[in-house]
Amino acid sequence: MKINFIVPGIKLNMYKAGGFRIPQIGVLYLATILGREGHEVRIYDENIADITERSKADGDRLREEVLDADAFGISLLTPSAHRGYRFAKQIRERRPGARVVFGGMHASTLPEEALEYADCVVVREGENVVKEVFEDSSTQRIVDGGLAEVKELPFPDFDLLNDRERATYFPVLASRGCPYNCNFCQVPVTLGRRYRPRDAESVFEELKERRERGQDRIFFNDDLFGLNRDETVGFLERLVQEGISFEGWTAETRPEIVNKNPEMLELMKRTGCYNIHIGVESASQKSLDAYNKRQTISDIEQMVESAHRQGIKINGMFIIGSDEDGKDVVKKTRAFFKRIRMDTATFAILYPIPKTPLFESLENADRILTKNWSLYDGTHVVFKPKMLTPLELQNSWMKIWKKTYTTTNPATAKYSLGLKLYFRNWKVRNRMYLKALKASGRRAARLDGQS
Repeated sequence: MKINFIVPGIKLNMYKAGGFRIPQIGVLYLATILGREGHEVRIYDENIADITERSKADGDRLREEVLDADAFGISLLTPSAHRGYRFAKQIRERRPGARVVFGGMHASTLPEEALEYADCVVVREGENVVKEVFEDSSTQRIVDGGLAEVKELPFPDFDLLNDRERATYFPVLASRGCPYNCNFCQVPVTLGRRYRPRDAESVFEELKERRERGQDRIFFNDDLFGLNRDETVGFLERLVQEGISFEGWTAETRPEIVNKNPEMLELMKRTGCYNIHIGVESASQKSLDAYNKRQTISDIEQMVESAHRQGIKINGMFIIGSDEDGKDVVKKTRAFFKRIRMDTATFAILYPIPKTPLFESLENADRILTKNWSLYDGTHVVFKPKMLTPLELQNSWMKIWKKTYTTTNPATAKYSLGLKLYFRNWKVRNRMYLKALKASGRRAARLDGQS
């Protein structure tokens, strides 16, 4: 059977535009499993390359090569869900009789919604059931894939990825799951809180193979890199022993993991780690507590010092729009960023993903402005803030990016031109959205936005 996987992206993706193009690893695992069963499989991932062509009548249309299959798997995140639904409708119209299967975090959260556009929806993880849902059309329409045994997953086959040469980072999975329970996060709601690490030797063998294949820039796709210290130190030590290092690799983790593991941090540096992404979220302890982050401002400060001692940079990922954020949120966040000497930062507007505690709380308080999932991308206001108007929050987001990434700051100057172009395009695509915010923040819910 000929099976094509499609990963819809956000139409205006800041990170892709900035050169951070990384394929979705979950789909790579599914495609690899099917490929080993003898199916002809291709992956078309909008995170790394365009897969559509423009049509005056229909807007973005899937290219003919993308439609050349007997069955299709489409992976959905919340901000790309509507785009995925449009792709499914195009498949129905242009490839009648082809099987369409949805999976991914959004499909797992709202399977009944996704089922309106598909033959089958897989909730949770798909590796255990991927053969069943594509080879047996008589299966139930909503299939619970459960949780995969990560120690048994095959090494992903990147030859199945269309336009793989455009990827600038290649994902590696050393673990799945997160035992924490932040109130805005979809992972514990959808997949539970069980942390599942791979064996050190398996991760080492995969990394060795990646290096031999010329994949020299690596992104660890773990929810929480290094939580299992022994397994992490195990594969890092093996890399050092074999003299293997990378041009550059990076990962996401938490402050206390960095602070409590100086030996691991040293090994990370020796194998090519140049940067760590940290969910800082806020410069306010009250906001961190409200998010149920279980981390302190002191943890964050110590983390930057710990990483800098090893020559590793820190990228702080901030969220603005908590109930504690007022008109001084930009000033306070930037002051914190500068005081602790964080190297770079990203800023997102808080958005409540469906079924999370944050979403349920805001919906119960009648503070959700829209359920147009295309706007749930961290660049639009989709709820009523407590201390700001929707327009004030939107403007604060734009302001903090522009004030942080300036041409006069040597550390951020190389990013400033790209961001200027991004915001110019963003404003053009969101003219109607911004017009409504200016007229009345409450009317933002009436917009379908740009996706």
